[in-house]
Amino acid sequence: MNADERYMKQALELAASASGLTFPNPLVGALVVSAGEVVGEGFHSAPGRDHAEVEAISKAGKKAYGATLYLNLEPCCHQGRTPPCTDSIIRAGISRVVFSIYDPDPRVRGKGARILRERGIEVEVGVLATEALELNLPFVHKNITGRSFVALKLALTWDGRMTCEGETWLSGEESRKQVHLIRAGMEAIAIGKGTLRIDDPMLDRCLYPLSLPPPVRMIFDSSLEFPVDHRWLAGGERVILYGTTSAGKEQRKKLEEAGAEVVILPASEEGNVDLAAWKTDISAKNFTSVLVEGGGRISTSLFRQGLMDRMILFSAPLVSGSEGVGWFQDGIKPDWFNRDEFVLNRVRTFGNDLMAVYDRSYLERYREMMTTEESDLFGFD
Repeated sequence: MNADERYMKQALELAASASGLTFPNPLVGALVVSAGEVVGEGFHSAPGRDHAEVEAISKAGKKAYGATLYLNLEPCCHQGRTPPCTDSIIRAGISRVVFSIYDPDPRVRGKGARILRERGIEVEVGVLATEALELNLPFVHKNITGRSFVALKLALTWDGRMTCEGETWLSGEESRKQVHLIRAGMEAIAIGKGTLRIDDPMLDRCLYPLSLPPPVRMIFDSSLEFPVDHRWLAGGERVILYGTTSAGKEQRKKLEEAGAEVVILPASEEGNVDLAAWKTDISAKNFTSVLVEGGGRISTSLFRQGLMDRMILFSAPLVSGSEGVGWFQDGIKPDWFNRDEFVLNRVRTFGNDLMAVYDRSYLERYREMMTTEESDLFGFD
């Protein structure tokens, strides 16, 4: 690992320290390095607060002059809730900027790098680009496609079942900690009313090393049976209930008065919430990412309609047999499925469990897109 990669790794670690706190903004970390010494560091901690490079430059002070700035995302060049970071870089006298990937925000998309180059600042792009893309994949995806990033997480036995008699948890403790790490990078979690009724899950991030606010909870509940006195509502936490016209107006009113957000969507042929309409709604609401931890019917519908961008499978060394509930509940030949539609991203072990992450094949193109300045690569659909 060369010096640029070593410093960028530190920038990525700084960026990741704010996981779960910056939605809908990206995770960004920055280092100012002068004569081989880190003289300033920073990370973006919340919307409206200083960007990572501004914080790092401020800490470096006069030592920023002639130094190198490392950050995992192209500096912004537009006025938002904070001033353009390119202005701060130029004023500080930074001589070289190294970043991992271009910012897919339409207001930036290579403009930040061009402004710096026009002022005589050396700019290098692509250092640890794969790692940087993974860190901000939902943000990149939302800006490129306009659609929220949807990941489906399933915990399964060796024979592909979601339940096993006598087992409360299929996955081990190490796997459950990893799930909370995944949740930290996702803005919302969605489940079906069946999962809510049977498991009454917390859907929090309590196993994450740092204290984080809860994610937005989304419940697919066609008839709006969600308890009015549920602890999430009592605690003032954000809950979005997706129902259909079959739900009673009086129940909807009670839930809204209790603090729930109720969204009525079309029903599927089976009478459940139309998940295609749901994905349109969450994209319009500007959610960067949603982790679906639903049951078999939801998983099947997401899979069949091509509504998920990532699939995360935790396989536990258990065999459930015919008594277990299968995650895929269609029964027809999957002739709609292309073998190459999903690409294996990575495999890891957690204790005796195996985690496999599969991505839609189009996500493989993002790395090239995010390290190439030509604007015609953007707008990919």
